[in-house]
Amino acid sequence: MSAAFRLFGAETSAFSTKLRSYLRYKGMDHEWIARTVDTEADLNQLARFRTLPVLVTASGYAVHDTTPTIEALETDNPTPEIMPNDPACAMLAVILEDYADLWLSKVVVQYRWGRKKDQKDAANRAIDEYYGENVPENRKELEKISIEQMTERMPLIGLDKEMGGVVEKSFKRFVKLLNAHLEKHLYIFGGRPSLADFGIAAQIRQLLMDPTPAKIIEKDGAFIKAWVEFMDDPKPGGPFDPIKDVEETLKPIFAKEIAVTYLPWAAANLEASMSREDEVQVTLAKDEVSHKPLKSAARSFRDTRRKFAMALEGDNTEDLLAFLEKTKSDTWLRRPERDDSEGEEGGKRRRRRGRRNNRRKPGNDDNTNASAENPADDQTAEPVSDGAGAEVPKDD
Repeated sequence: MSAAFRLFGAETSAFSTKLRSYLRYKGMDHEWIARTVDTEADLNQLARFRTLPVLVTASGYAVHDTTPTIEALETDNPTPEIMPNDPACAMLAVILEDYADLWLSKVVVQYRWGRKKDQKDAANRAIDEYYGENVPENRKELEKISIEQMTERMPLIGLDKEMGGVVEKSFKRFVKLLNAHLEKHLYIFGGRPSLADFGIAAQIRQLLMDPTPAKIIEKDGAFIKAWVEFMDDPKPGGPFDPIKDVEETLKPIFAKEIAVTYLPWAAANLEASMSREDEVQVTLAKDEVSHKPLKSAARSFRDTRRKFAMALEGDNTEDLLAFLEKTKSDTWLRRPERDDSEGEEGGKRRRRRGRRNNRRKPGNDDNTNASAENPADDQTAEPVSDGAGAEVPKDD
């Protein structure tokens, strides 16, 4: 009997391994199908877009975007839980997963395609995975084309020289902070993996493949490295912890990293996108950066803001607000007042569409909502954030 799900992906795709890790944790019947020259034709028939991963249901319906896919699968597969039962921890897990999808994915692209040695390793790794033992004789040409394609895409996701420097400093800071946290906790929120663990571990798994960031993790992230290996096929080791048991080492991650890089950047990008501005200008940890608005990233952060607003409507919000105010993270999560009613109404229309599509189950044939992973209905959008995986040129 065939598996309930087929997961097309690649070991060089963070979002592919993120979803695979989730399916393994849930014990959900699935078949992992690596994207290769032999599976390319099947993948093209099933996939809506040229992005990985592609999760295919038994009925043949294909979905791409991991966050709404996981949310939909959670409806029918609530155990083992991936959302902490502490309301504050649950919202922080959402923020951290978005940090992984929107920010750490930039870190991966920067390190993978920003230096010649890392470029060469990454291109050849992708070629080997795609062609297997049948690599064409023009390997050097394929390597060159792969590197050119990926480096040309970097500015399209805002990765110029200035932004590249910012994300590299950000990562070095994050490694030390996360390692200190994991030294005291099996997973980010206690004894079992949360949504945040799946998102962050998948991105760092990619960074461990590349020489330059791998050295940083080897030096300052011993506990991170062990955690990433464990997250490939995670098992629950105990219950989630309440916020009071994790905040001592979690607060520095937000105060010294999340609140000075990802949150101000995501908020500025969203505002520029909604205002139809030509450029995002923002100061991140004392560094000024600018780039064109990234529409798919804006959609993703807008959804995070929506979830934050919903969290504030629930019970026991005191711990969440205290944590975010203490770490100076709350300002970026609150939607600013607007004077432009026309722009506001446009934002409302787009938010309603995003909410509707994000609740779709994988069995529904409506279009998948565009996101950081999948530009979908935005033909002018930047390349998917999982652009760390090389687009292997075909040997036609």
